[in-house]
Amino acid sequence: MTQFTRTGSYLILLLGLLLGAVLMNGWLQQQTQAQVRQLNEAAIVLKEEQFRQVAERMHLNSQSPATDFAEIGRVIGATTQRYADLLIMPNPGMLSFEAHLGRETNVLVSFPPPPATRLLAVYHQVTQGLLLLCPGLFLAGLLLASLVRRFRTDDRHTVTPWASERAQAVGMEHFAKISNERTAALVEEHGARVRAEEDLQVNRTLLGRSMAERIRLGRDLHDNICQTLYAVCLTLESVQKKSALSPEMQQRTVHCLSELRRVNHEVRAYLQELEPGRVNGQSFTAALAGIIGSLPPEDEVRIERRLDAETVEQIPAHQVAEIMNILREALSNSLRHGRARHITLLAGRSDEAIALSVQDDGVGFTPNGNRGHGLDNMHARAGALGGRLQVESAPGKGTRVILTLPVPAVV
Repeated sequence: MTQFTRTGSYLILLLGLLLGAVLMNGWLQQQTQAQVRQLNEAAIVLKEEQFRQVAERMHLNSQSPATDFAEIGRVIGATTQRYADLLIMPNPGMLSFEAHLGRETNVLVSFPPPPATRLLAVYHQVTQGLLLLCPGLFLAGLLLASLVRRFRTDDRHTVTPWASERAQAVGMEHFAKISNERTAALVEEHGARVRAEEDLQVNRTLLGRSMAERIRLGRDLHDNICQTLYAVCLTLESVQKKSALSPEMQQRTVHCLSELRRVNHEVRAYLQELEPGRVNGQSFTAALAGIIGSLPPEDEVRIERRLDAETVEQIPAHQVAEIMNILREALSNSLRHGRARHITLLAGRSDEAIALSVQDDGVGFTPNGNRGHGLDNMHARAGALGGRLQVESAPGKGTRVILTLPVPAVV
């Protein structure tokens, strides 16, 4: 009678475990589907934002050719088609949304679901297998306990199996909870990494377009402004040689020729700035020497360099071009507007920042007063580098421009 009661209790417990496994599997499936929907919705929102940003930067509109729509799809990692050009509907397994350009142009954007959904499916299958394995393990444990009990001669210290079975069930529940939390954290981390990689690809594409536009602009300026200035210089030289000018007009003509040559020289220097290949790849010292050599020669002007070698070596190569643009503008202002006779270039660092300074003994000015575009451009370039520009000056007391940059992280 006792053996029959114990066997019935075991059967009831086994059925309870099976029912718990089925209920747990249903709950887990609902959670997995909810997480998949959240991931798909987040992926669609991200793609919509990327499509909007790239479309604004490419000036996409209803009149744009189909190649532009294909290009924007390649940039954001999706398939982009106008409904007017749509021949085949996307695969049902793909995620898609409808974008609007104007009032009449509708664009269908489709892309594969994020890889995290596959991870959730694998996790569901593994957990389902574990849940179904629990009753089997319990049954095997019962059989093993029965065999052990049969061969034991002294059953006075026999432990009731309920405690071990209860501990096993609690352990499996704890394991399932920890596994679910770790999987959710893994999915979130993977989604953040995928979004960062997609944003990086978009930024690289836009940067390439920007560099190409800078090179084209430099060539157009060279073919128009530089050639026009050179032609005007030739015309004035011809007038100076062939005409009998008064001493006053002769002096004015010489002054005009000098100013035109100076302007032409400065325009060519700024054209070098628009071609990144001229500075990229050079060290800071070599690029600075090129900038000083390209300045128009001035009599009785001394440029002194006090550059700490360790500080110069820590300046990242990809920042040299922008730093040279700031230093070129500061040196040019000291020569043209400040009428300086002694200019000092300094470079030093602390544990947190790198400092570059251009100091002169010129006429100075009031920094808070009216200023041209040059200082605004210098502040903008410093901000793009993640640094800060400080201008210290007063009438009759010279000028000092200080560029402060964060120390690059050691990889």
